[in-house]
Amino acid sequence: MRKINLRKPFLVLTLIAAVLLSISSQAAAHTTVDKENSTPQPAEIVTDLKEIRLVFKSPLIDDGKAKISLATVREGQDIPIGETTFESPTVISADILQTPKPGQYVIRYAVTAEDGDLNDGGYAFELYEKAVSSMPWLFIGAALGILLISVFLLRAYSRAPQKDESDG
Repeated sequence: MRKINLRKPFLVLTLIAAVLLSISSQAAAHTTVDKENSTPQPAEIVTDLKEIRLVFKSPLIDDGKAKISLATVREGQDIPIGETTFESPTVISADILQTPKPGQYVIRYAVTAEDGDLNDGGYAFELYEKAVSSMPWLFIGAALGILLISVFLLRAYSRAPQKDESDG
């Protein structure tokens, strides 16, 4: 009797299956946000927010279903923002109608990927109050310092004994 060697056909079938699975997973790949190029970035601390701009790693379908929303993290309260618009096949944006008060916020999005699947996700960031410039206070402080030094010098000069020229 002859022994059948199944090792080669099994190896060939395994290789074919691996190739087919890798091709199908690429075709069904969902898109994700390119966090380094989106505004605001995840976990970023922001002092000014005029627009939300999300950049995706692969093209989207502009089917009218793309949506960006903004909400507070703790209360889950929606913050009104402008309509979601396509800037390019990989970029959507929405204007901030009124700057929200400082706090933690979450950006949520829903888009249709190039493969037709609906993708959604989100990330958080923190909005801080814009720091007020301290430059005017520095000028006021410098002016007061100069004024105090001038008053001190004038008082010291007026109290100094005057040398009488007739004594000499």
